[in-house]
Amino acid sequence: MGLDALSPVAPAQVQCLLLPCGRIKRSRFFDLAERLQQVGTVRLGDISPNGRPHRTMFSPLAFPTGLIVYNMLVSVPPASHLPLVPFELYREPLVIIGIAEGGSFAHGDRGKGQSASNGDTNGASEQGTTDENELFGNLMECILEMKEQYPSALVHQVFLFDYDTSDPLPASLVPVPSPEHSKTTTMKTLMCDLTSLLLAEMTSYAKSLQALPNIETPKPLQNEQLSNDYYTNSISQPDGPSRPESRISSTPGSRSSSPAPEADRSLHRTSIPTRLASGRPSSAEGSRSTSQSNGTRTPPVTFEEMDGLPAKPDLSTDQEKAGRLSKDRVPVHGFGSGSFGERARNKARGRIGVVIGSMYLLAGRWPDAVKELVDSATIARANSDHVWHAKALDYILVCLLMYAWSGMDFEIPQICYPIREKSISASSKSSKLTPSSAMLDPPSLKTANAANRLVSLQNLCQLLPDLVNNILHLYVRAATFTADQVPQIVFSESTIRFSKLLATIQASHGLLDDHGLQSVVLNIHERQAYDSAPTHYASFLTKSEIATVLFRALPSSTSEKTLDVIDRLRILAGIASVLSMLGYHRKKAFISKELASVLLPALVQSRKDSAAELGVHPAASLSSFDLNGAGMGLEDVFGRYSSSEHGSQGFLASVCEVYGVVLSTSPDSGRVRLNQDSPQVDTMSGRLEILYTAEAVEARALKHATLRSFGNQALKLDVLRASINICEALSDFRGVLRFSSDLLRTAGSGIVPASDTTDGSPSLSIEDQGRLSQNVARTVGAARQLGLDHVEAEYWDEFLVRGIKTLNSKHDKALALHDKTHLAIAAELSNEKERSPFIYNPFVTKPVSPAEALLIAHEEASFGVTVQNLYDFDLEIEWIKLDSSDILMETVVRGVVIGPYRTQEIQLLGTPKASGPLTIIGCTAKIRGCRERGFPIFQTPWKVKQDGKIKLLGLAAANSERIRPVSAISDPTRGQRGPALKGPIASKLIVKVIEPQPNLLLKGISLPQFAVMLLDGETKNIKITLQNASSMVSADLLLPTFTDSTLKTLQSALNNKDLSPSELYEAEFSLYRRKAFKWRRQAEEAELLIAPNGETTLEIEVMGKRGLTHGTIQIDYGHLGIPRADVRDEFYTRQLIIPITITVNSSVSLIRNDFLPFTGDFAWHNQQRQQLSNGSAHSTPPDRRSRAISRASTRTENRFQSLLERLGLGSHGNDHCLFLLDFHNSWPNPLSISVQVHESLSKPSSPCDPWKRAYSVHEVIQSGHTSRLVLLLRRIFLPNPYAPVPSLNLVNKRQYVVGASKISPEAERASRELFWYREEVLKHIRASWEEDNTGRRGDIPLRTLQLTPSMVQALKLEDVAISLHLTGFETSLSESPTPAVDQTARSSFSTTTDAFLTLHITIHNRLPTPIYPLLRLQPSVRHQANPTIALDLAKKFAFNGLLQQALPLLKAGESRELELGCAFLCSGEFEVAAMVEEVSVWKAAKDEGESVRGEVGLLEGGLMDGSGERRIWAAREPCVVVVRDEDGGEGIW
Repeated sequence: MGLDALSPVAPAQVQCLLLPCGRIKRSRFFDLAERLQQVGTVRLGDISPNGRPHRTMFSPLAFPTGLIVYNMLVSVPPASHLPLVPFELYREPLVIIGIAEGGSFAHGDRGKGQSASNGDTNGASEQGTTDENELFGNLMECILEMKEQYPSALVHQVFLFDYDTSDPLPASLVPVPSPEHSKTTTMKTLMCDLTSLLLAEMTSYAKSLQALPNIETPKPLQNEQLSNDYYTNSISQPDGPSRPESRISSTPGSRSSSPAPEADRSLHRTSIPTRLASGRPSSAEGSRSTSQSNGTRTPPVTFEEMDGLPAKPDLSTDQEKAGRLSKDRVPVHGFGSGSFGERARNKARGRIGVVIGSMYLLAGRWPDAVKELVDSATIARANSDHVWHAKALDYILVCLLMYAWSGMDFEIPQICYPIREKSISASSKSSKLTPSSAMLDPPSLKTANAANRLVSLQNLCQLLPDLVNNILHLYVRAATFTADQVPQIVFSESTIRFSKLLATIQASHGLLDDHGLQSVVLNIHERQAYDSAPTHYASFLTKSEIATVLFRALPSSTSEKTLDVIDRLRILAGIASVLSMLGYHRKKAFISKELASVLLPALVQSRKDSAAELGVHPAASLSSFDLNGAGMGLEDVFGRYSSSEHGSQGFLASVCEVYGVVLSTSPDSGRVRLNQDSPQVDTMSGRLEILYTAEAVEARALKHATLRSFGNQALKLDVLRASINICEALSDFRGVLRFSSDLLRTAGSGIVPASDTTDGSPSLSIEDQGRLSQNVARTVGAARQLGLDHVEAEYWDEFLVRGIKTLNSKHDKALALHDKTHLAIAAELSNEKERSPFIYNPFVTKPVSPAEALLIAHEEASFGVTVQNLYDFDLEIEWIKLDSSDILMETVVRGVVIGPYRTQEIQLLGTPKASGPLTIIGCTAKIRGCRERGFPIFQTPWKVKQDGKIKLLGLAAANSERIRPVSAISDPTRGQRGPALKGPIASKLIVKVIEPQPNLLLKGISLPQFAVMLLDGETKNIKITLQNASSMVSADLLLPTFTDSTLKTLQSALNNKDLSPSELYEAEFSLYRRKAFKWRRQAEEAELLIAPNGETTLEIEVMGKRGLTHGTIQIDYGHLGIPRADVRDEFYTRQLIIPITITVNSSVSLIRNDFLPFTGDFAWHNQQRQQLSNGSAHSTPPDRRSRAISRASTRTENRFQSLLERLGLGSHGNDHCLFLLDFHNSWPNPLSISVQVHESLSKPSSPCDPWKRAYSVHEVIQSGHTSRLVLLLRRIFLPNPYAPVPSLNLVNKRQYVVGASKISPEAERASRELFWYREEVLKHIRASWEEDNTGRRGDIPLRTLQLTPSMVQALKLEDVAISLHLTGFETSLSESPTPAVDQTARSSFSTTTDAFLTLHITIHNRLPTPIYPLLRLQPSVRHQANPTIALDLAKKFAFNGLLQQALPLLKAGESRELELGCAFLCSGEFEVAAMVEEVSVWKAAKDEGESVRGEVGLLEGGLMDGSGERRIWAAREPCVVVVRDEDGGEGIW
């Protein structure tokens, strides 16, 4: 949370302290704090200036492009830092924000601040109502308590999150709507308002600083001068000075004009002005507070003064006395430019200017800050004020970095360049910071009027080493020659900040680019790859030179007494961070080890103090614990992280890794990978699986062996002991278990010892080993008492299992064998594929019984497992079991105790559950205090042979993958890797297991005497109950196959070469699609399994078909134990044959059928009726509309009434034909038949039942009678009715069937057309019969349906559809309205004489190819027998246009509409016929060289489109027009 406290631009960060108010969860508080941190950067141009005229010193209007960076803190700054204010003003929180939830106060919850005084009130609470006081009283108490505890802060507010109401809130309460009700600028606006208030308050604070006569340099404080009650003393003293009134009230006159001096200036900060509270007597105003009596100290002024900074012990008493000169004392002699008094006043003016400049820096007004700091640095340098001179240069550098980060051009002030002085040169040489051989001349680095930002950044990078050297030199010089010695924390943190900046530039090859600036300012680290170093890279500092500068931050032995624990930890952590950036991991580990040595005593003491407060023993005290296992470790010290990667475990593990400690690889430690080439695994199950495989253990053992040869063993053990102690002090159970396990692992030999050697003993004493073992058990027990059941250690020996062997085995009898190639046939039989019954069936062969000595599946076997314990304490194994691969094996778990340092053999029992090669890969064991894990088998002794030659130094020696150096003359094609070290080899125990063949018996069948009588088309289910007589194995391979008496007849028909393709298709359809037997598999029978001694019932469906007299049900069964696709060798089956006798009688059969045309007027009338009901019908005269409806309503007795009323509506089409079916009942009893017709197959109404919306026709047929059913069938259009007839025989592998008989192409074309239209009709219709008395039912076979060319003409839709429609002629020039045209039917119209009409002709091409059409219109007089008179229309019909015209190319599926103006000159009845003739045949472009050969090619290439002849299509219905005179009379010609 927050930015980097040791950032190079930390002086430009405004510290904002976030405090929880009210009842709010910890996780919720951090989420809201992160929401604030996201808007922590505020642009000055977005801030509204404060309206008060006397608060404009830091107005944002002066520099709108400036930025204010907030650092959101969730913990109080160290007390030792706050006395440094205002020397380093950025250390003090200037803004205090309380975070509260809007929903937590609805019930009057009391939160933080209940201990505040009841007499404290404010203006908001006095003006509020009683309800508001009850609702927000606790928040106001929080605000009061924040103002009392943090009086030096400038802004105190409470952000009420998720407060979505618009009710006004009391003062200092800021409503923050929820994210759902917030805009993108809501949080930015709140931060801008907060910043505006902060800038206004900074004006008053700056003016009070300017009124001071002087600001002293902060003095070091001793540790004993720092009190833990630093903050509370400033509140509890009733007579102590209160916070400034200006920070509570907005009245400007409430500030006093002079500060209050303190008694001991070495102990307290006297540079901050203190004021008396508004409630003080008037006589005390303006007076200075007197020092207290000896032995007491002045109460601190601010919240930050709780802890002070200790002074260095090497300061003399005279220096301390000289540093306590009064600020207000003004000498009365020596006035003048060179007098002592004038020099002191100039020095004070320069110091105040430095502080004012730092305030401008915090306010984002960098130009004003640079100007103020340059002037102040010049004054400080002229008066030899080295400390403030260095601080001014430090602030100027921060301003330049902020300029660079914001993308602005800047100019480096001349004050930043080093001056050629003898003393400075001498000190520069002694500082060991020499980036260049000589000082660069300032004029050469001057960037006045810099052309661009890049030049400014380059000049800043060149100047930076000398500038850093100058700043640090000034600090050292001040401590050497003057009494102004800065505290060690100031010098150390400044050095770390500068080193971090230098390391960032060095990592970017001497460039200060945008990525580096983001890392410096906002702590955003982005990886950036540089292909090659820039040319100026060599001119920058090297890593060793930066490390030399960095190590100057280490406090000396005398300075450590002036630092408290927090400061020492901050310094050491900062140094370690920079060393990590430089890649100096060993130096980082050294510093981290020192950090741990400082941290451990403090943690132990803190734990003792906490235990004393709780009244318990220190060993029983626990820190706050997250029962979910995510809230342990140094969360408050190292940030909001608790995982092993970022928390305390990650920090300690990084130290141990550098020292060469053999660390454990835990599955909950994050991402795990086996090697560099393997992918990362993130899931817990995946990590467990990959961590304990044989390959992973082998690689890990080799790596651990390399680590054991690296480093010093004693140092490794010391580091691990320190890590355990730190985790115990933190009550980090996981850390204690992890490093205890790592200590045992590191002390172990890590080898696979032979049985006659003692090389495997650990390097720890017996007492230490026992103590660690007990510590692991005790820690796990304590964690389980807190509900943490999964907190366990990682076992420390990878080679627990040393061998596994079988103790005994049993043999079973030989079984029948099948080849693996037969599984494909079994799959076809099981899935009921269209497989020919005449193909060879391998399952009818007699079984063969070979004998082989193997383990039997489902039979218990004994295994001997050899385990080892190389440590000198008893190893308690809670349970252990065998691990197998390839097939499943059930093992019996057992517990055992292994004695100290021995190898012991135990017996385990296992039962293989399937057949095949059984591979024992190891054991899975649960050791007491350790997590469950797998152990591979390591039977062969193994030990790494140490190389006597030293080839690698440093951390590279810890890498198990040795890289051999390659010289310049070496062959570049050869590998650079040295000989790989050989790791331990895991062994496996492979045993082949064969399963016993099951024995199935027919327990029962639903047929009496194995006979059944059926009607033609009737189906009956036969239930066959099978029982598995085997008690050891189940039957998971069950293959029912069937044979019947019709196969011979069909076989002879298929062998007949004289059959036409259509007849051959019918025979194949009866063979493959209308099977006599079918296995009705249920959903749960997808993988049928018959358990041992179990039984199952198979449901076989038998269908009655002509010629069926008997059949056979053959069941092949066996046991595979694995998926069929995994079978590689052979398997075993047995057979069970069940004969069935079948008698089939005739029922209902289709004897005749016919197709007749049907008018489309019914569909048109239905559409008109629907439009009339919807109010959108055409303006048809009421008398004609009623007549049309009455004609349709007179057929109430027609059984097609309901169907006719639906024609043309919804999914029902307009074009239908009549379908006549004659059914004959041959059964002695009456049978009810039902015929279903599907309107459309393209859009099924229900995916489960496509016949759900089909209409049905029912009829009862008496015995021996024939009944005709009349159906309406939607006309059909087939794009290619001349496609070849397909073949259903999968054995032939032929896509089409060509007849053997030589027939003409015209006959073949007609035969194919009849075939495809017949198949399409059979898709739209189905029929069934039912006997009402007995409930027997069956399907009526409709394959006897026959079509003729005339039926096809009535059934099919035209290739080119022509429709005619007549409308009135509309024109804007006509004075009178055009007479209306009445439509009486789909193609019938009524109009008057001499009316201008428009005839619309629509042509639709349904063909898949384009055509060149020629339209011909033939008007004639209706009902005229003489064609000459009928076509003589010169005096009866007038038209405007051509009756015959050629049209452009009409594409496939395209429709085109034409219009013809016309008028009828006399009354009567006329009709207009239309036809379309193909002008020329369209031919598609073919590829060059392509030719059409063979019979199929000939049919498709020439004859299928009519042998290249032009085609003619006529309109199905002519347009009939009834013309009457205007007076209403009708004439007949």
